[in-house]
Amino acid sequence: MILTHQSFYRSEHMFTTGDNPLLVTCSDMSDWVCKHGRLYSSVLFNEIIGSSFAVLWNLKTPQISFVEVLVDHLPKEHLNTVQPAFFNKPCFGSLYIEDSQVVDKTLLPSFRTPAFRSKIANKNDLLKIALFDIWLGNEDRHHGNSNLLLDQTLTNEYYFNVFDHGAIFNSNALNYGIQLISSNESIICSDLAKVLFRKGKVLTEIVDNIVKDFYLCALNCEQNLSIILAAVPAQWELNISNLEALIRSNLFTNDWKNDCENHFRALIQANI
Repeated sequence: MILTHQSFYRSEHMFTTGDNPLLVTCSDMSDWVCKHGRLYSSVLFNEIIGSSFAVLWNLKTPQISFVEVLVDHLPKEHLNTVQPAFFNKPCFGSLYIEDSQVVDKTLLPSFRTPAFRSKIANKNDLLKIALFDIWLGNEDRHHGNSNLLLDQTLTNEYYFNVFDHGAIFNSNALNYGIQLISSNESIICSDLAKVLFRKGKVLTEIVDNIVKDFYLCALNCEQNLSIILAAVPAQWELNISNLEALIRSNLFTNDWKNDCENHFRALIQANI
């Protein structure tokens, strides 16, 4: 179940990404990164689907919620960017993980260090996330924009956390059918993947296990889709019946899943 929280006091921070999300402290006394009505409701919908499906894939991902941000709590210095009209419907909230870093090129030297790599508790999830992105047609997780957090809350156990799913369904093109992402749109084709993985028997076993799990995870998502969609706020004014039909007819066919597996294996063979 996705809970709804209300902002508790005035936000002091706005992230400077293209979505301009706000960091908001809510009534549960937790901090939430909130994407709001500046975006199309379909993008917020994608965030729900991507985050909910990630949980069903047993991937690490920040907890999500719907957040009602009171206009009085908006950062006054940013009102030219985040206008009150953006908050007349529930925001999509992602729990802020304080002891985390966005995985980018500045972290790559650390990953090259064996002592640092040994702390990555879910290293294989990087490849699992890559298959997840292929299946969902996510065009916005790649060598230049990982959309990954490294959760360093625990001293000697670091975890990849996947976030930002606004560009799934080939950046909202599901009406035209889902298409395989290109090699440039996959995290497999990144220096990070090359640092963490080497060709050989171990990699073959990792890939085979991820593929085997893929079919079970896809089935789990198919069985829970209606429950996930029932939580989508009515204020977003989306045609949920149509979206459900599109998702079911594109994501869960045997042909699509087979195409995803073959593309996944081909990208690994070509790039690692």
